[in-house]
Amino acid sequence: MKPLSGNVVRIASLSALLLGSSWAYAQETINVTVVSGYPPTASWVKIFEEHYIPTVDQKLAEKNEYKINWNKGFSGTIVKPRGELDAVSSGIGDMGIVVPPFHVDKLPLFNISFVTPFATGDLHLVTETVSKLAEDIPEMQQEFTKINQVYLGSAGSVDNYQVVCKSSMEDPSDFEGVKVVGAGTNLRYFQGVGAVGISSNLADYYNQLQTGVAECASVWAEAAAGFKMYEVAPYFIKADQGAVTSFAVTANKQFWDGLPDPVKEVLRETAGEYGQKLADYVVDASSAAIETYKTNGGTVIEYTQEQREEWARNLPNIAQEWAEQTEAQGKPAKAVLKAYMDALRAAKQPIARNWDSE
Repeated sequence: MKPLSGNVVRIASLSALLLGSSWAYAQETINVTVVSGYPPTASWVKIFEEHYIPTVDQKLAEKNEYKINWNKGFSGTIVKPRGELDAVSSGIGDMGIVVPPFHVDKLPLFNISFVTPFATGDLHLVTETVSKLAEDIPEMQQEFTKINQVYLGSAGSVDNYQVVCKSSMEDPSDFEGVKVVGAGTNLRYFQGVGAVGISSNLADYYNQLQTGVAECASVWAEAAAGFKMYEVAPYFIKADQGAVTSFAVTANKQFWDGLPDPVKEVLRETAGEYGQKLADYVVDASSAAIETYKTNGGTVIEYTQEQREEWARNLPNIAQEWAEQTEAQGKPAKAVLKAYMDALRAAKQPIARNWDSE
């Protein structure tokens, strides 16, 4: 056998050196299935896909120890809307964008922004406040722990609940006897003005307004413009009923416990950034949506602070009702309510009613 030439030996040695170097710095790949029943056209999924995932990837790449292979279970490919909570609890999803308002029986403390209407339209502040409360009040995160999940952060896609109507509503008193479609707790906002609430969902509002099932719809600006409601409800009533946090980024407990600490740190840190980034997007979209309404012949009627206070004053104290019901479950709802309202007062928000002190 011929001896290897000097060039071949040098190439072989170089290859071994490169392979050894590559092995020394090899990244560990972690498979992560994240679920949402909604498509990437939904703002909360869009920003998760366009900000959360690449930001996590970038932070991990800087340390070159771990990388994530993402399986994006969006658009109903793994779960339908409302199925995210059970999917993460069972481990079908490693992570998920959970919707707490759909599960108030299991996550009542995370409903705090829904039961305090007419308090603030600052979605950044609401997101930050709810996330901070979850850090400071153990019972909030324990709601997720009890269902085999780890809470990472809150987010919201509603900067301000408003109302779109087929006819002009110049004053809250004009809602007397009017049928309003809406979803969840926000339908209760109309009890104080004598309106008739009809439980529905966003996808059906247009048809219900068009066919006369309802005269008005409880909605936010981005959705109103996106679903072209100006075609069937040309009056946009800017009542500023308030911003809410509708989502929580969570992880399956067993999955989370098996992650390296540096990966946990990045996933949790980026969840906080995701909430603020989603708020950025929603606020920008809201301003553009109102202009879209006007451009397409819609009329914007903006209520004064006095009208907002009148509306809030005539409502039953839904926050106190919520607090008493939740306290009966052994949860510190009154402490959560006071801490939340204190944070809004400290930020000098245009609070129409101090829900915690009545």
